Amino acid sequence: MIYFDHAATSFPKSKATLDAFVYAANTYANAGRGSYEASLQASRMLYQTREDIKKYVHAENGEVVFTSGTTMAFNIIIKGMFHKGDHILTTALEHNSILRPLYEMEKQGVEVDILSFKKDGTIDIEEFISKRKPNTKAMIMTLVSNVFGVIQPVKQIAEIAHAYGMLVIVDAAQAVGHMDINMNEMGIDILCFSGHKGLRTPRGIGAIVMKQAYAIDPLLSGGSGFSSFEKRQPKNLPEHLEAGTLPIELIASLQAALKEESKENKKQEQRICTYFIEKVKQISNVEILCEENTNRCALVSLRLHGIASEEAMDLLSQNYDICVRGGIHCAPLLHKQLHTETCGLLRFSFSKDNTKEEVDIALKALQEIMEEVCE
Repeated sequence: MIYFDHAATSFPKSKATLDAFVYAANTYANAGRGSYEASLQASRMLYQTREDIKKYVHAENGEVVFTSGTTMAFNIIIKGMFHKGDHILTTALEHNSILRPLYEMEKQGVEVDILSFKKDGTIDIEEFISKRKPNTKAMIMTLVSNVFGVIQPVKQIAEIAHAYGMLVIVDAAQAVGHMDINMNEMGIDILCFSGHKGLRTPRGIGAIVMKQAYAIDPLLSGGSGFSSFEKRQPKNLPEHLEAGTLPIELIASLQAALKEESKENKKQEQRICTYFIEKVKQISNVEILCEENTNRCALVSLRLHGIASEEAMDLLSQNYDICVRGGIHCAPLLHKQLHTETCGLLRFSFSKDNTKEEVDIALKALQEIMEEVCE
């Protein structure tokens, strides 16, 4: 099998993260629930992982809240921070993990405006300025589109947003593990990410990273290990947003993933992605989305002429054992703007373990499919 669907989830998972998972399962008890060593060890690991995450994204004085992933993170943020009369700006690039919670909040009186994107796949900053209102509380946006792979001009947007007292809340699901992230330099106030993509952890772990504590109503309530007589969730972070037992094994795997990070891994992904773009140009009836924009992470989407993306995906899988992603990619507004609601797009996403030989095999397979379709 050749796997080019790392933007959905990495495969195979990192050995270091799996080893850390097993070690934690056999070593740590519940954190914050006892004074015995197995519980204390778990608490120390949790504390250190939070510190490692803050260092990784340059939010050293911030707060880290563990979640099951980016989807849960945005449900916590969107449903816990905003109220009737607030205005939110977001973009047509966004994943449904942002859009659906926002649609729910619209029913409760939160105003939402959607910004379009330009031909190069980036947000239109002039439109961002024009759609701002006096009651605009935040700009919620992706750092890297899960369809285009293009890195957004977050720093420019943050400079404008902060001048008007707006928060910048960023989806880094496709960025973490693939590019360097500096929340301070970029002006990101809140960043949400998952571990199972670029960091290659098992599925089910992610985090919210905040530059400071914000007023957020908890999505969940329950045990915290302290203040048990209080009827409401404790106000202290992170427990305010972390009800119940934390997934100790998954958090340990996330810590191991951060230690594995290297600039060379990112460079290798970029080399493979660049090679793919250069070679796929030679296939007839295939259009590369945002081809000229080289400021991207290691994923590319193609518009195929003469065949639906999901049909091509099935043929690549069934006839060649090549794994890619076709369809809408949970990004409906992007496809509406492109008018690709029916045909979808075919996405190739890469990791450091992919090789040029694998790319060559995939391109040959795609060329055979396109030639057969266009006969």
